[in-house]
Order: sequence, then C-alpha cells, then structure tokens
Amino acid sequence: MPTPLPSRQAATTSWTGAAKPITSESNWRCMQCDKLLGVCRDGCMHLRFARAHEYFVGFPVVATCRGCGTLNQATATTR
Repeated sequence: MPTPLPSRQAATTSWTGAAKPITSESNWRCMQCDKLLGVCRDGCMHLRFARAHEYFVGFPVVATCRGCGTLNQATATTR
C-alpha cells in the first residue's frame, strides 16, 4: 500500500514590493492561433522554448509559431 504524501499548503502571494504580473500588452502572441511566442522586457524580446533554451533578442523579431507554423513578426516594443 503506497504511503500518502503530506498535503501541501498554497503559498501566500503578495504583489506589494514584488515584480508585477505580466500583462497582455507585453506578451507577443501568434497572429493565427494566439500561442505565446515571447515576452517584451526592457526593450528586448524574451524567447523561451524546449528545455531551458532562452534568448533575449532585439527588434525586429521574426519567429515561426511552433503550434501552427505561421510566420510572425514584431517590429517594435509594445508599451
């Protein structure tokens, strides 16, 4: 008979003095299927995929969506 795991309690989260949550204005999404492609941070685009492959790139950014294959382009920071 398996041993039951101890129950976990949800951590309390306070946004006071912490990083702000990502808003939809800073997200770069596929124009066809709305999949998240990157996040605009500090004037650069943050791209992350496949087991810790992360890149910070400048603009313009061009990427193919991994979900639907659509070619997407971001030409300037979204603020």
